[in-house]
Amino acid sequence: MNTTATGKRGNFAAAVDADTGPDATAFEAPYDWPAIDECVRTQGAAVVRGLVDRSLVDAFNRELDEWLENNPRTVGSDTGSGIYDLFLGRRTLRVHGVPGKVRASHDLITHPEIVACMRRLLAPWSNEILLSVAELIQIGPREAAQMIHRDTGSWWPHLPRQEHPWNASAMVALTPFTPETGATRVVPGSCHWPLDQSPRGDQIGRAVMEPGDALLFRGDVLHGGGANRTTDRSRRGIALSYCAGWLRPVDNNMLAVPPSMAAECSDELLGLLGYVAHDATRQGGGLVGMYDNGDPLKALRGGLLG
Repeated sequence: MNTTATGKRGNFAAAVDADTGPDATAFEAPYDWPAIDECVRTQGAAVVRGLVDRSLVDAFNRELDEWLENNPRTVGSDTGSGIYDLFLGRRTLRVHGVPGKVRASHDLITHPEIVACMRRLLAPWSNEILLSVAELIQIGPREAAQMIHRDTGSWWPHLPRQEHPWNASAMVALTPFTPETGATRVVPGSCHWPLDQSPRGDQIGRAVMEPGDALLFRGDVLHGGGANRTTDRSRRGIALSYCAGWLRPVDNNMLAVPPSMAAECSDELLGLLGYVAHDATRQGGGLVGMYDNGDPLKALRGGLLG
């Protein structure tokens, strides 16, 4: 993701790879959602086993492979910043704007339990949420560990960090996440740390997952992709990040899914993409995200957006 990290090297922390800390707490079905919510809120992260049905994982992988075959992408990035390219990964494939490229992602983005959890986590800040990023992250063989970072660094870093997050995410495993392939590294409790505090190796755990498992985490918890020590296996996951409904998302999802494509999408997905105005009048606020002083979804359905 387009994120900023904390630590001793300006915007990024050193990529410590001696992970001996506690792994993210894992929950099995039947899911105790109040306990999961509390774990994410207090520890910063939780793994939910088998949250996404394998049939949806398989459908997404098939469609993604077809898209990549027709739209070849190279690993690595060329942003003009050497340190940022290193952060993104020299051997990591990243695809943004996924909802406009892979239709099977729509059912992931609107997954009822993921969206409901995100709404509960962000409710103290906003009565509605937006999709901030839907990003395919495929860590290739021999990739180094990613720099530890907070996703909230994408925004103004001085926004208040309090008991409840205003950005939260789900990393859904699409292939096995193992210590060898680069399971996501996470620092439980770091969402409550000062911004300039860097983790020790014995504070960094992992989110070991099977396809369909999901790591739910606050945007202000320290985390990062692990090193892929294999020579022939990639670690594939999709990061679904959500933010308060009044906050500008990292990706411009209304360009990723233009009106001509949006007309075929569900109202629920369109609301997450930004095709619905955020209404805070019941909280004494106003409306943001309007079109021609009205509801953009109504304009879209009425054929006014092209």
